[in-house]
Amino acid sequence: MKKILSSIILIILPFGFTKSQQPLKSFGNNHVTTSAISFTPDGRFMLIGGYAKFYDIEHGKEYFRTIQKDSEPYMDYAFDAIVSPDGHTFLLSKTNIIELWDLQSQTRLKKIRDNQLVATAVCFSHGDGNIIYMRKNGEVVFINAATFAEIYKQKILHIKPVTISLSPDGRVLLIGTKEGEIITYDLRSKSIKLNKIDGVEIGQIQFSPDNDYVAASSSDGGIWLGRYPSMDLIKSWKADSKGLTVISFHPSGKYLASGGKDKYIRIWSIPDCSPVAEWKAHEHPLASLAFSPSGTQLASGSFNEVLSIGVEDTRLWPFSEPSQNISSKKENIETNLPVSSVSASPQAIISTQKRIALLIGNGTYLNSILANPENDAREFKNALMQFGFDVLEYENLNQVQMKKAIDEFGLKLKNYDVGLFYYAGHGIQSKGFNYLIPVDASLRSEQEVEYDCVQADRVLGVMEASGAKVNILILDACRNNPFERSWTRAASGKGLAYMNAPSGTLIAYATAPGSTASDGSGKNGLTHLRFSKV
Repeated sequence: MKKILSSIILIILPFGFTKSQQPLKSFGNNHVTTSAISFTPDGRFMLIGGYAKFYDIEHGKEYFRTIQKDSEPYMDYAFDAIVSPDGHTFLLSKTNIIELWDLQSQTRLKKIRDNQLVATAVCFSHGDGNIIYMRKNGEVVFINAATFAEIYKQKILHIKPVTISLSPDGRVLLIGTKEGEIITYDLRSKSIKLNKIDGVEIGQIQFSPDNDYVAASSSDGGIWLGRYPSMDLIKSWKADSKGLTVISFHPSGKYLASGGKDKYIRIWSIPDCSPVAEWKAHEHPLASLAFSPSGTQLASGSFNEVLSIGVEDTRLWPFSEPSQNISSKKENIETNLPVSSVSASPQAIISTQKRIALLIGNGTYLNSILANPENDAREFKNALMQFGFDVLEYENLNQVQMKKAIDEFGLKLKNYDVGLFYYAGHGIQSKGFNYLIPVDASLRSEQEVEYDCVQADRVLGVMEASGAKVNILILDACRNNPFERSWTRAASGKGLAYMNAPSGTLIAYATAPGSTASDGSGKNGLTHLRFSKV
């Protein structure tokens, strides 16, 4: 069942990225901008800037805060909050102050004062855990993490530093400036190289985890991507038309997340820089982004104010790598898969769409009993829920109930991106049209089909009218006609008739049109899917 479902869901993705997403967790209103986000190496805890605090990711609760609720918040605002590479300590950069904290004891180890501190240009060095930061006069300063003594400083040209980033191998420090330049500072040779970007203030710089690429965001909403170490331009583009963009590399290095003033999160494929997904993340502009170490979660923080009410400024989103190289046109693809074959993982699919499904399993008929439709509908429900669907599941409906369920599904679908309808039970074709048979139908003649059954085109009609981007119709209803022997003449044809799919719609049959399929001997039916063109 899940193998079939996975094949169907993968076809959804090329229709374009969607603009709706539900967070895994929301961490409420912190009444201040979530200026930075950093994870512990094991991914268990998340540190946020602003009124700095740690969250327990698994339980979605506050772990501890670095300031008391009755303190003066403006004096303790953290512009940056960074967990050390070994996860033992973390630092907070505030106005003219750097604080080093011990994570296990939850105590502050040292407060370093510097009236020239650039609070958004601080980081840990790799290996020794030393602290590196920039001064407003363009000096780079190194502080020993054990003694807290200044061990080295150097003036870096005549620049106005904004942000810094250390390469994964710990050899190079990149410095972003107000002048729209990125300075390459070699920590071994102490050599300096100036890289002109676009003349717009650099807001953030990040290395890809594989050390192959460098990305920089600018104050006008642009993103610059270059190769490392050459710093040759790959592409620059406008990620946010309103400006103010933050970025984060996925741990695989294959994706870059961005967010900004228009309140959307966007995912870009690297290195081609093509859009993969987008969704509205917050009510206020984004101020920070960070992928979890596993890459399965993406944290976002937004701007906020002390007196704000009802604003969720820190959220955690699910992330799964989207499948690559899937054609958006599928025609006459046949496969023979037993419904009970379960081997697909929903984590293979990015969950950026609002999805809803209507499932109907009719097995207990007046004149016959089918063993598996109810089981098939239940298993489909379980699988679909794993893929982020809201599911409406019904069993053994009469005609009035079926029509009502379909019409209500159509109304709900107007608020979703993807709609899926699955029917398991008796179905027949009559005069070129397909009909789904309710459990209360007696059908003494073929002429009664039109009046006592539900035409499959009714489902297509409500789906098309909803405006959903993608619609999927699965008809597991090609069993032998149980009423045919009592009719004066045979029905118009065996199985179901071929149906034309409207644009953006995929139709899947239990077997080829005009053929019948077995109900199977197990708890689930044998489904031999045939996809019509999309």
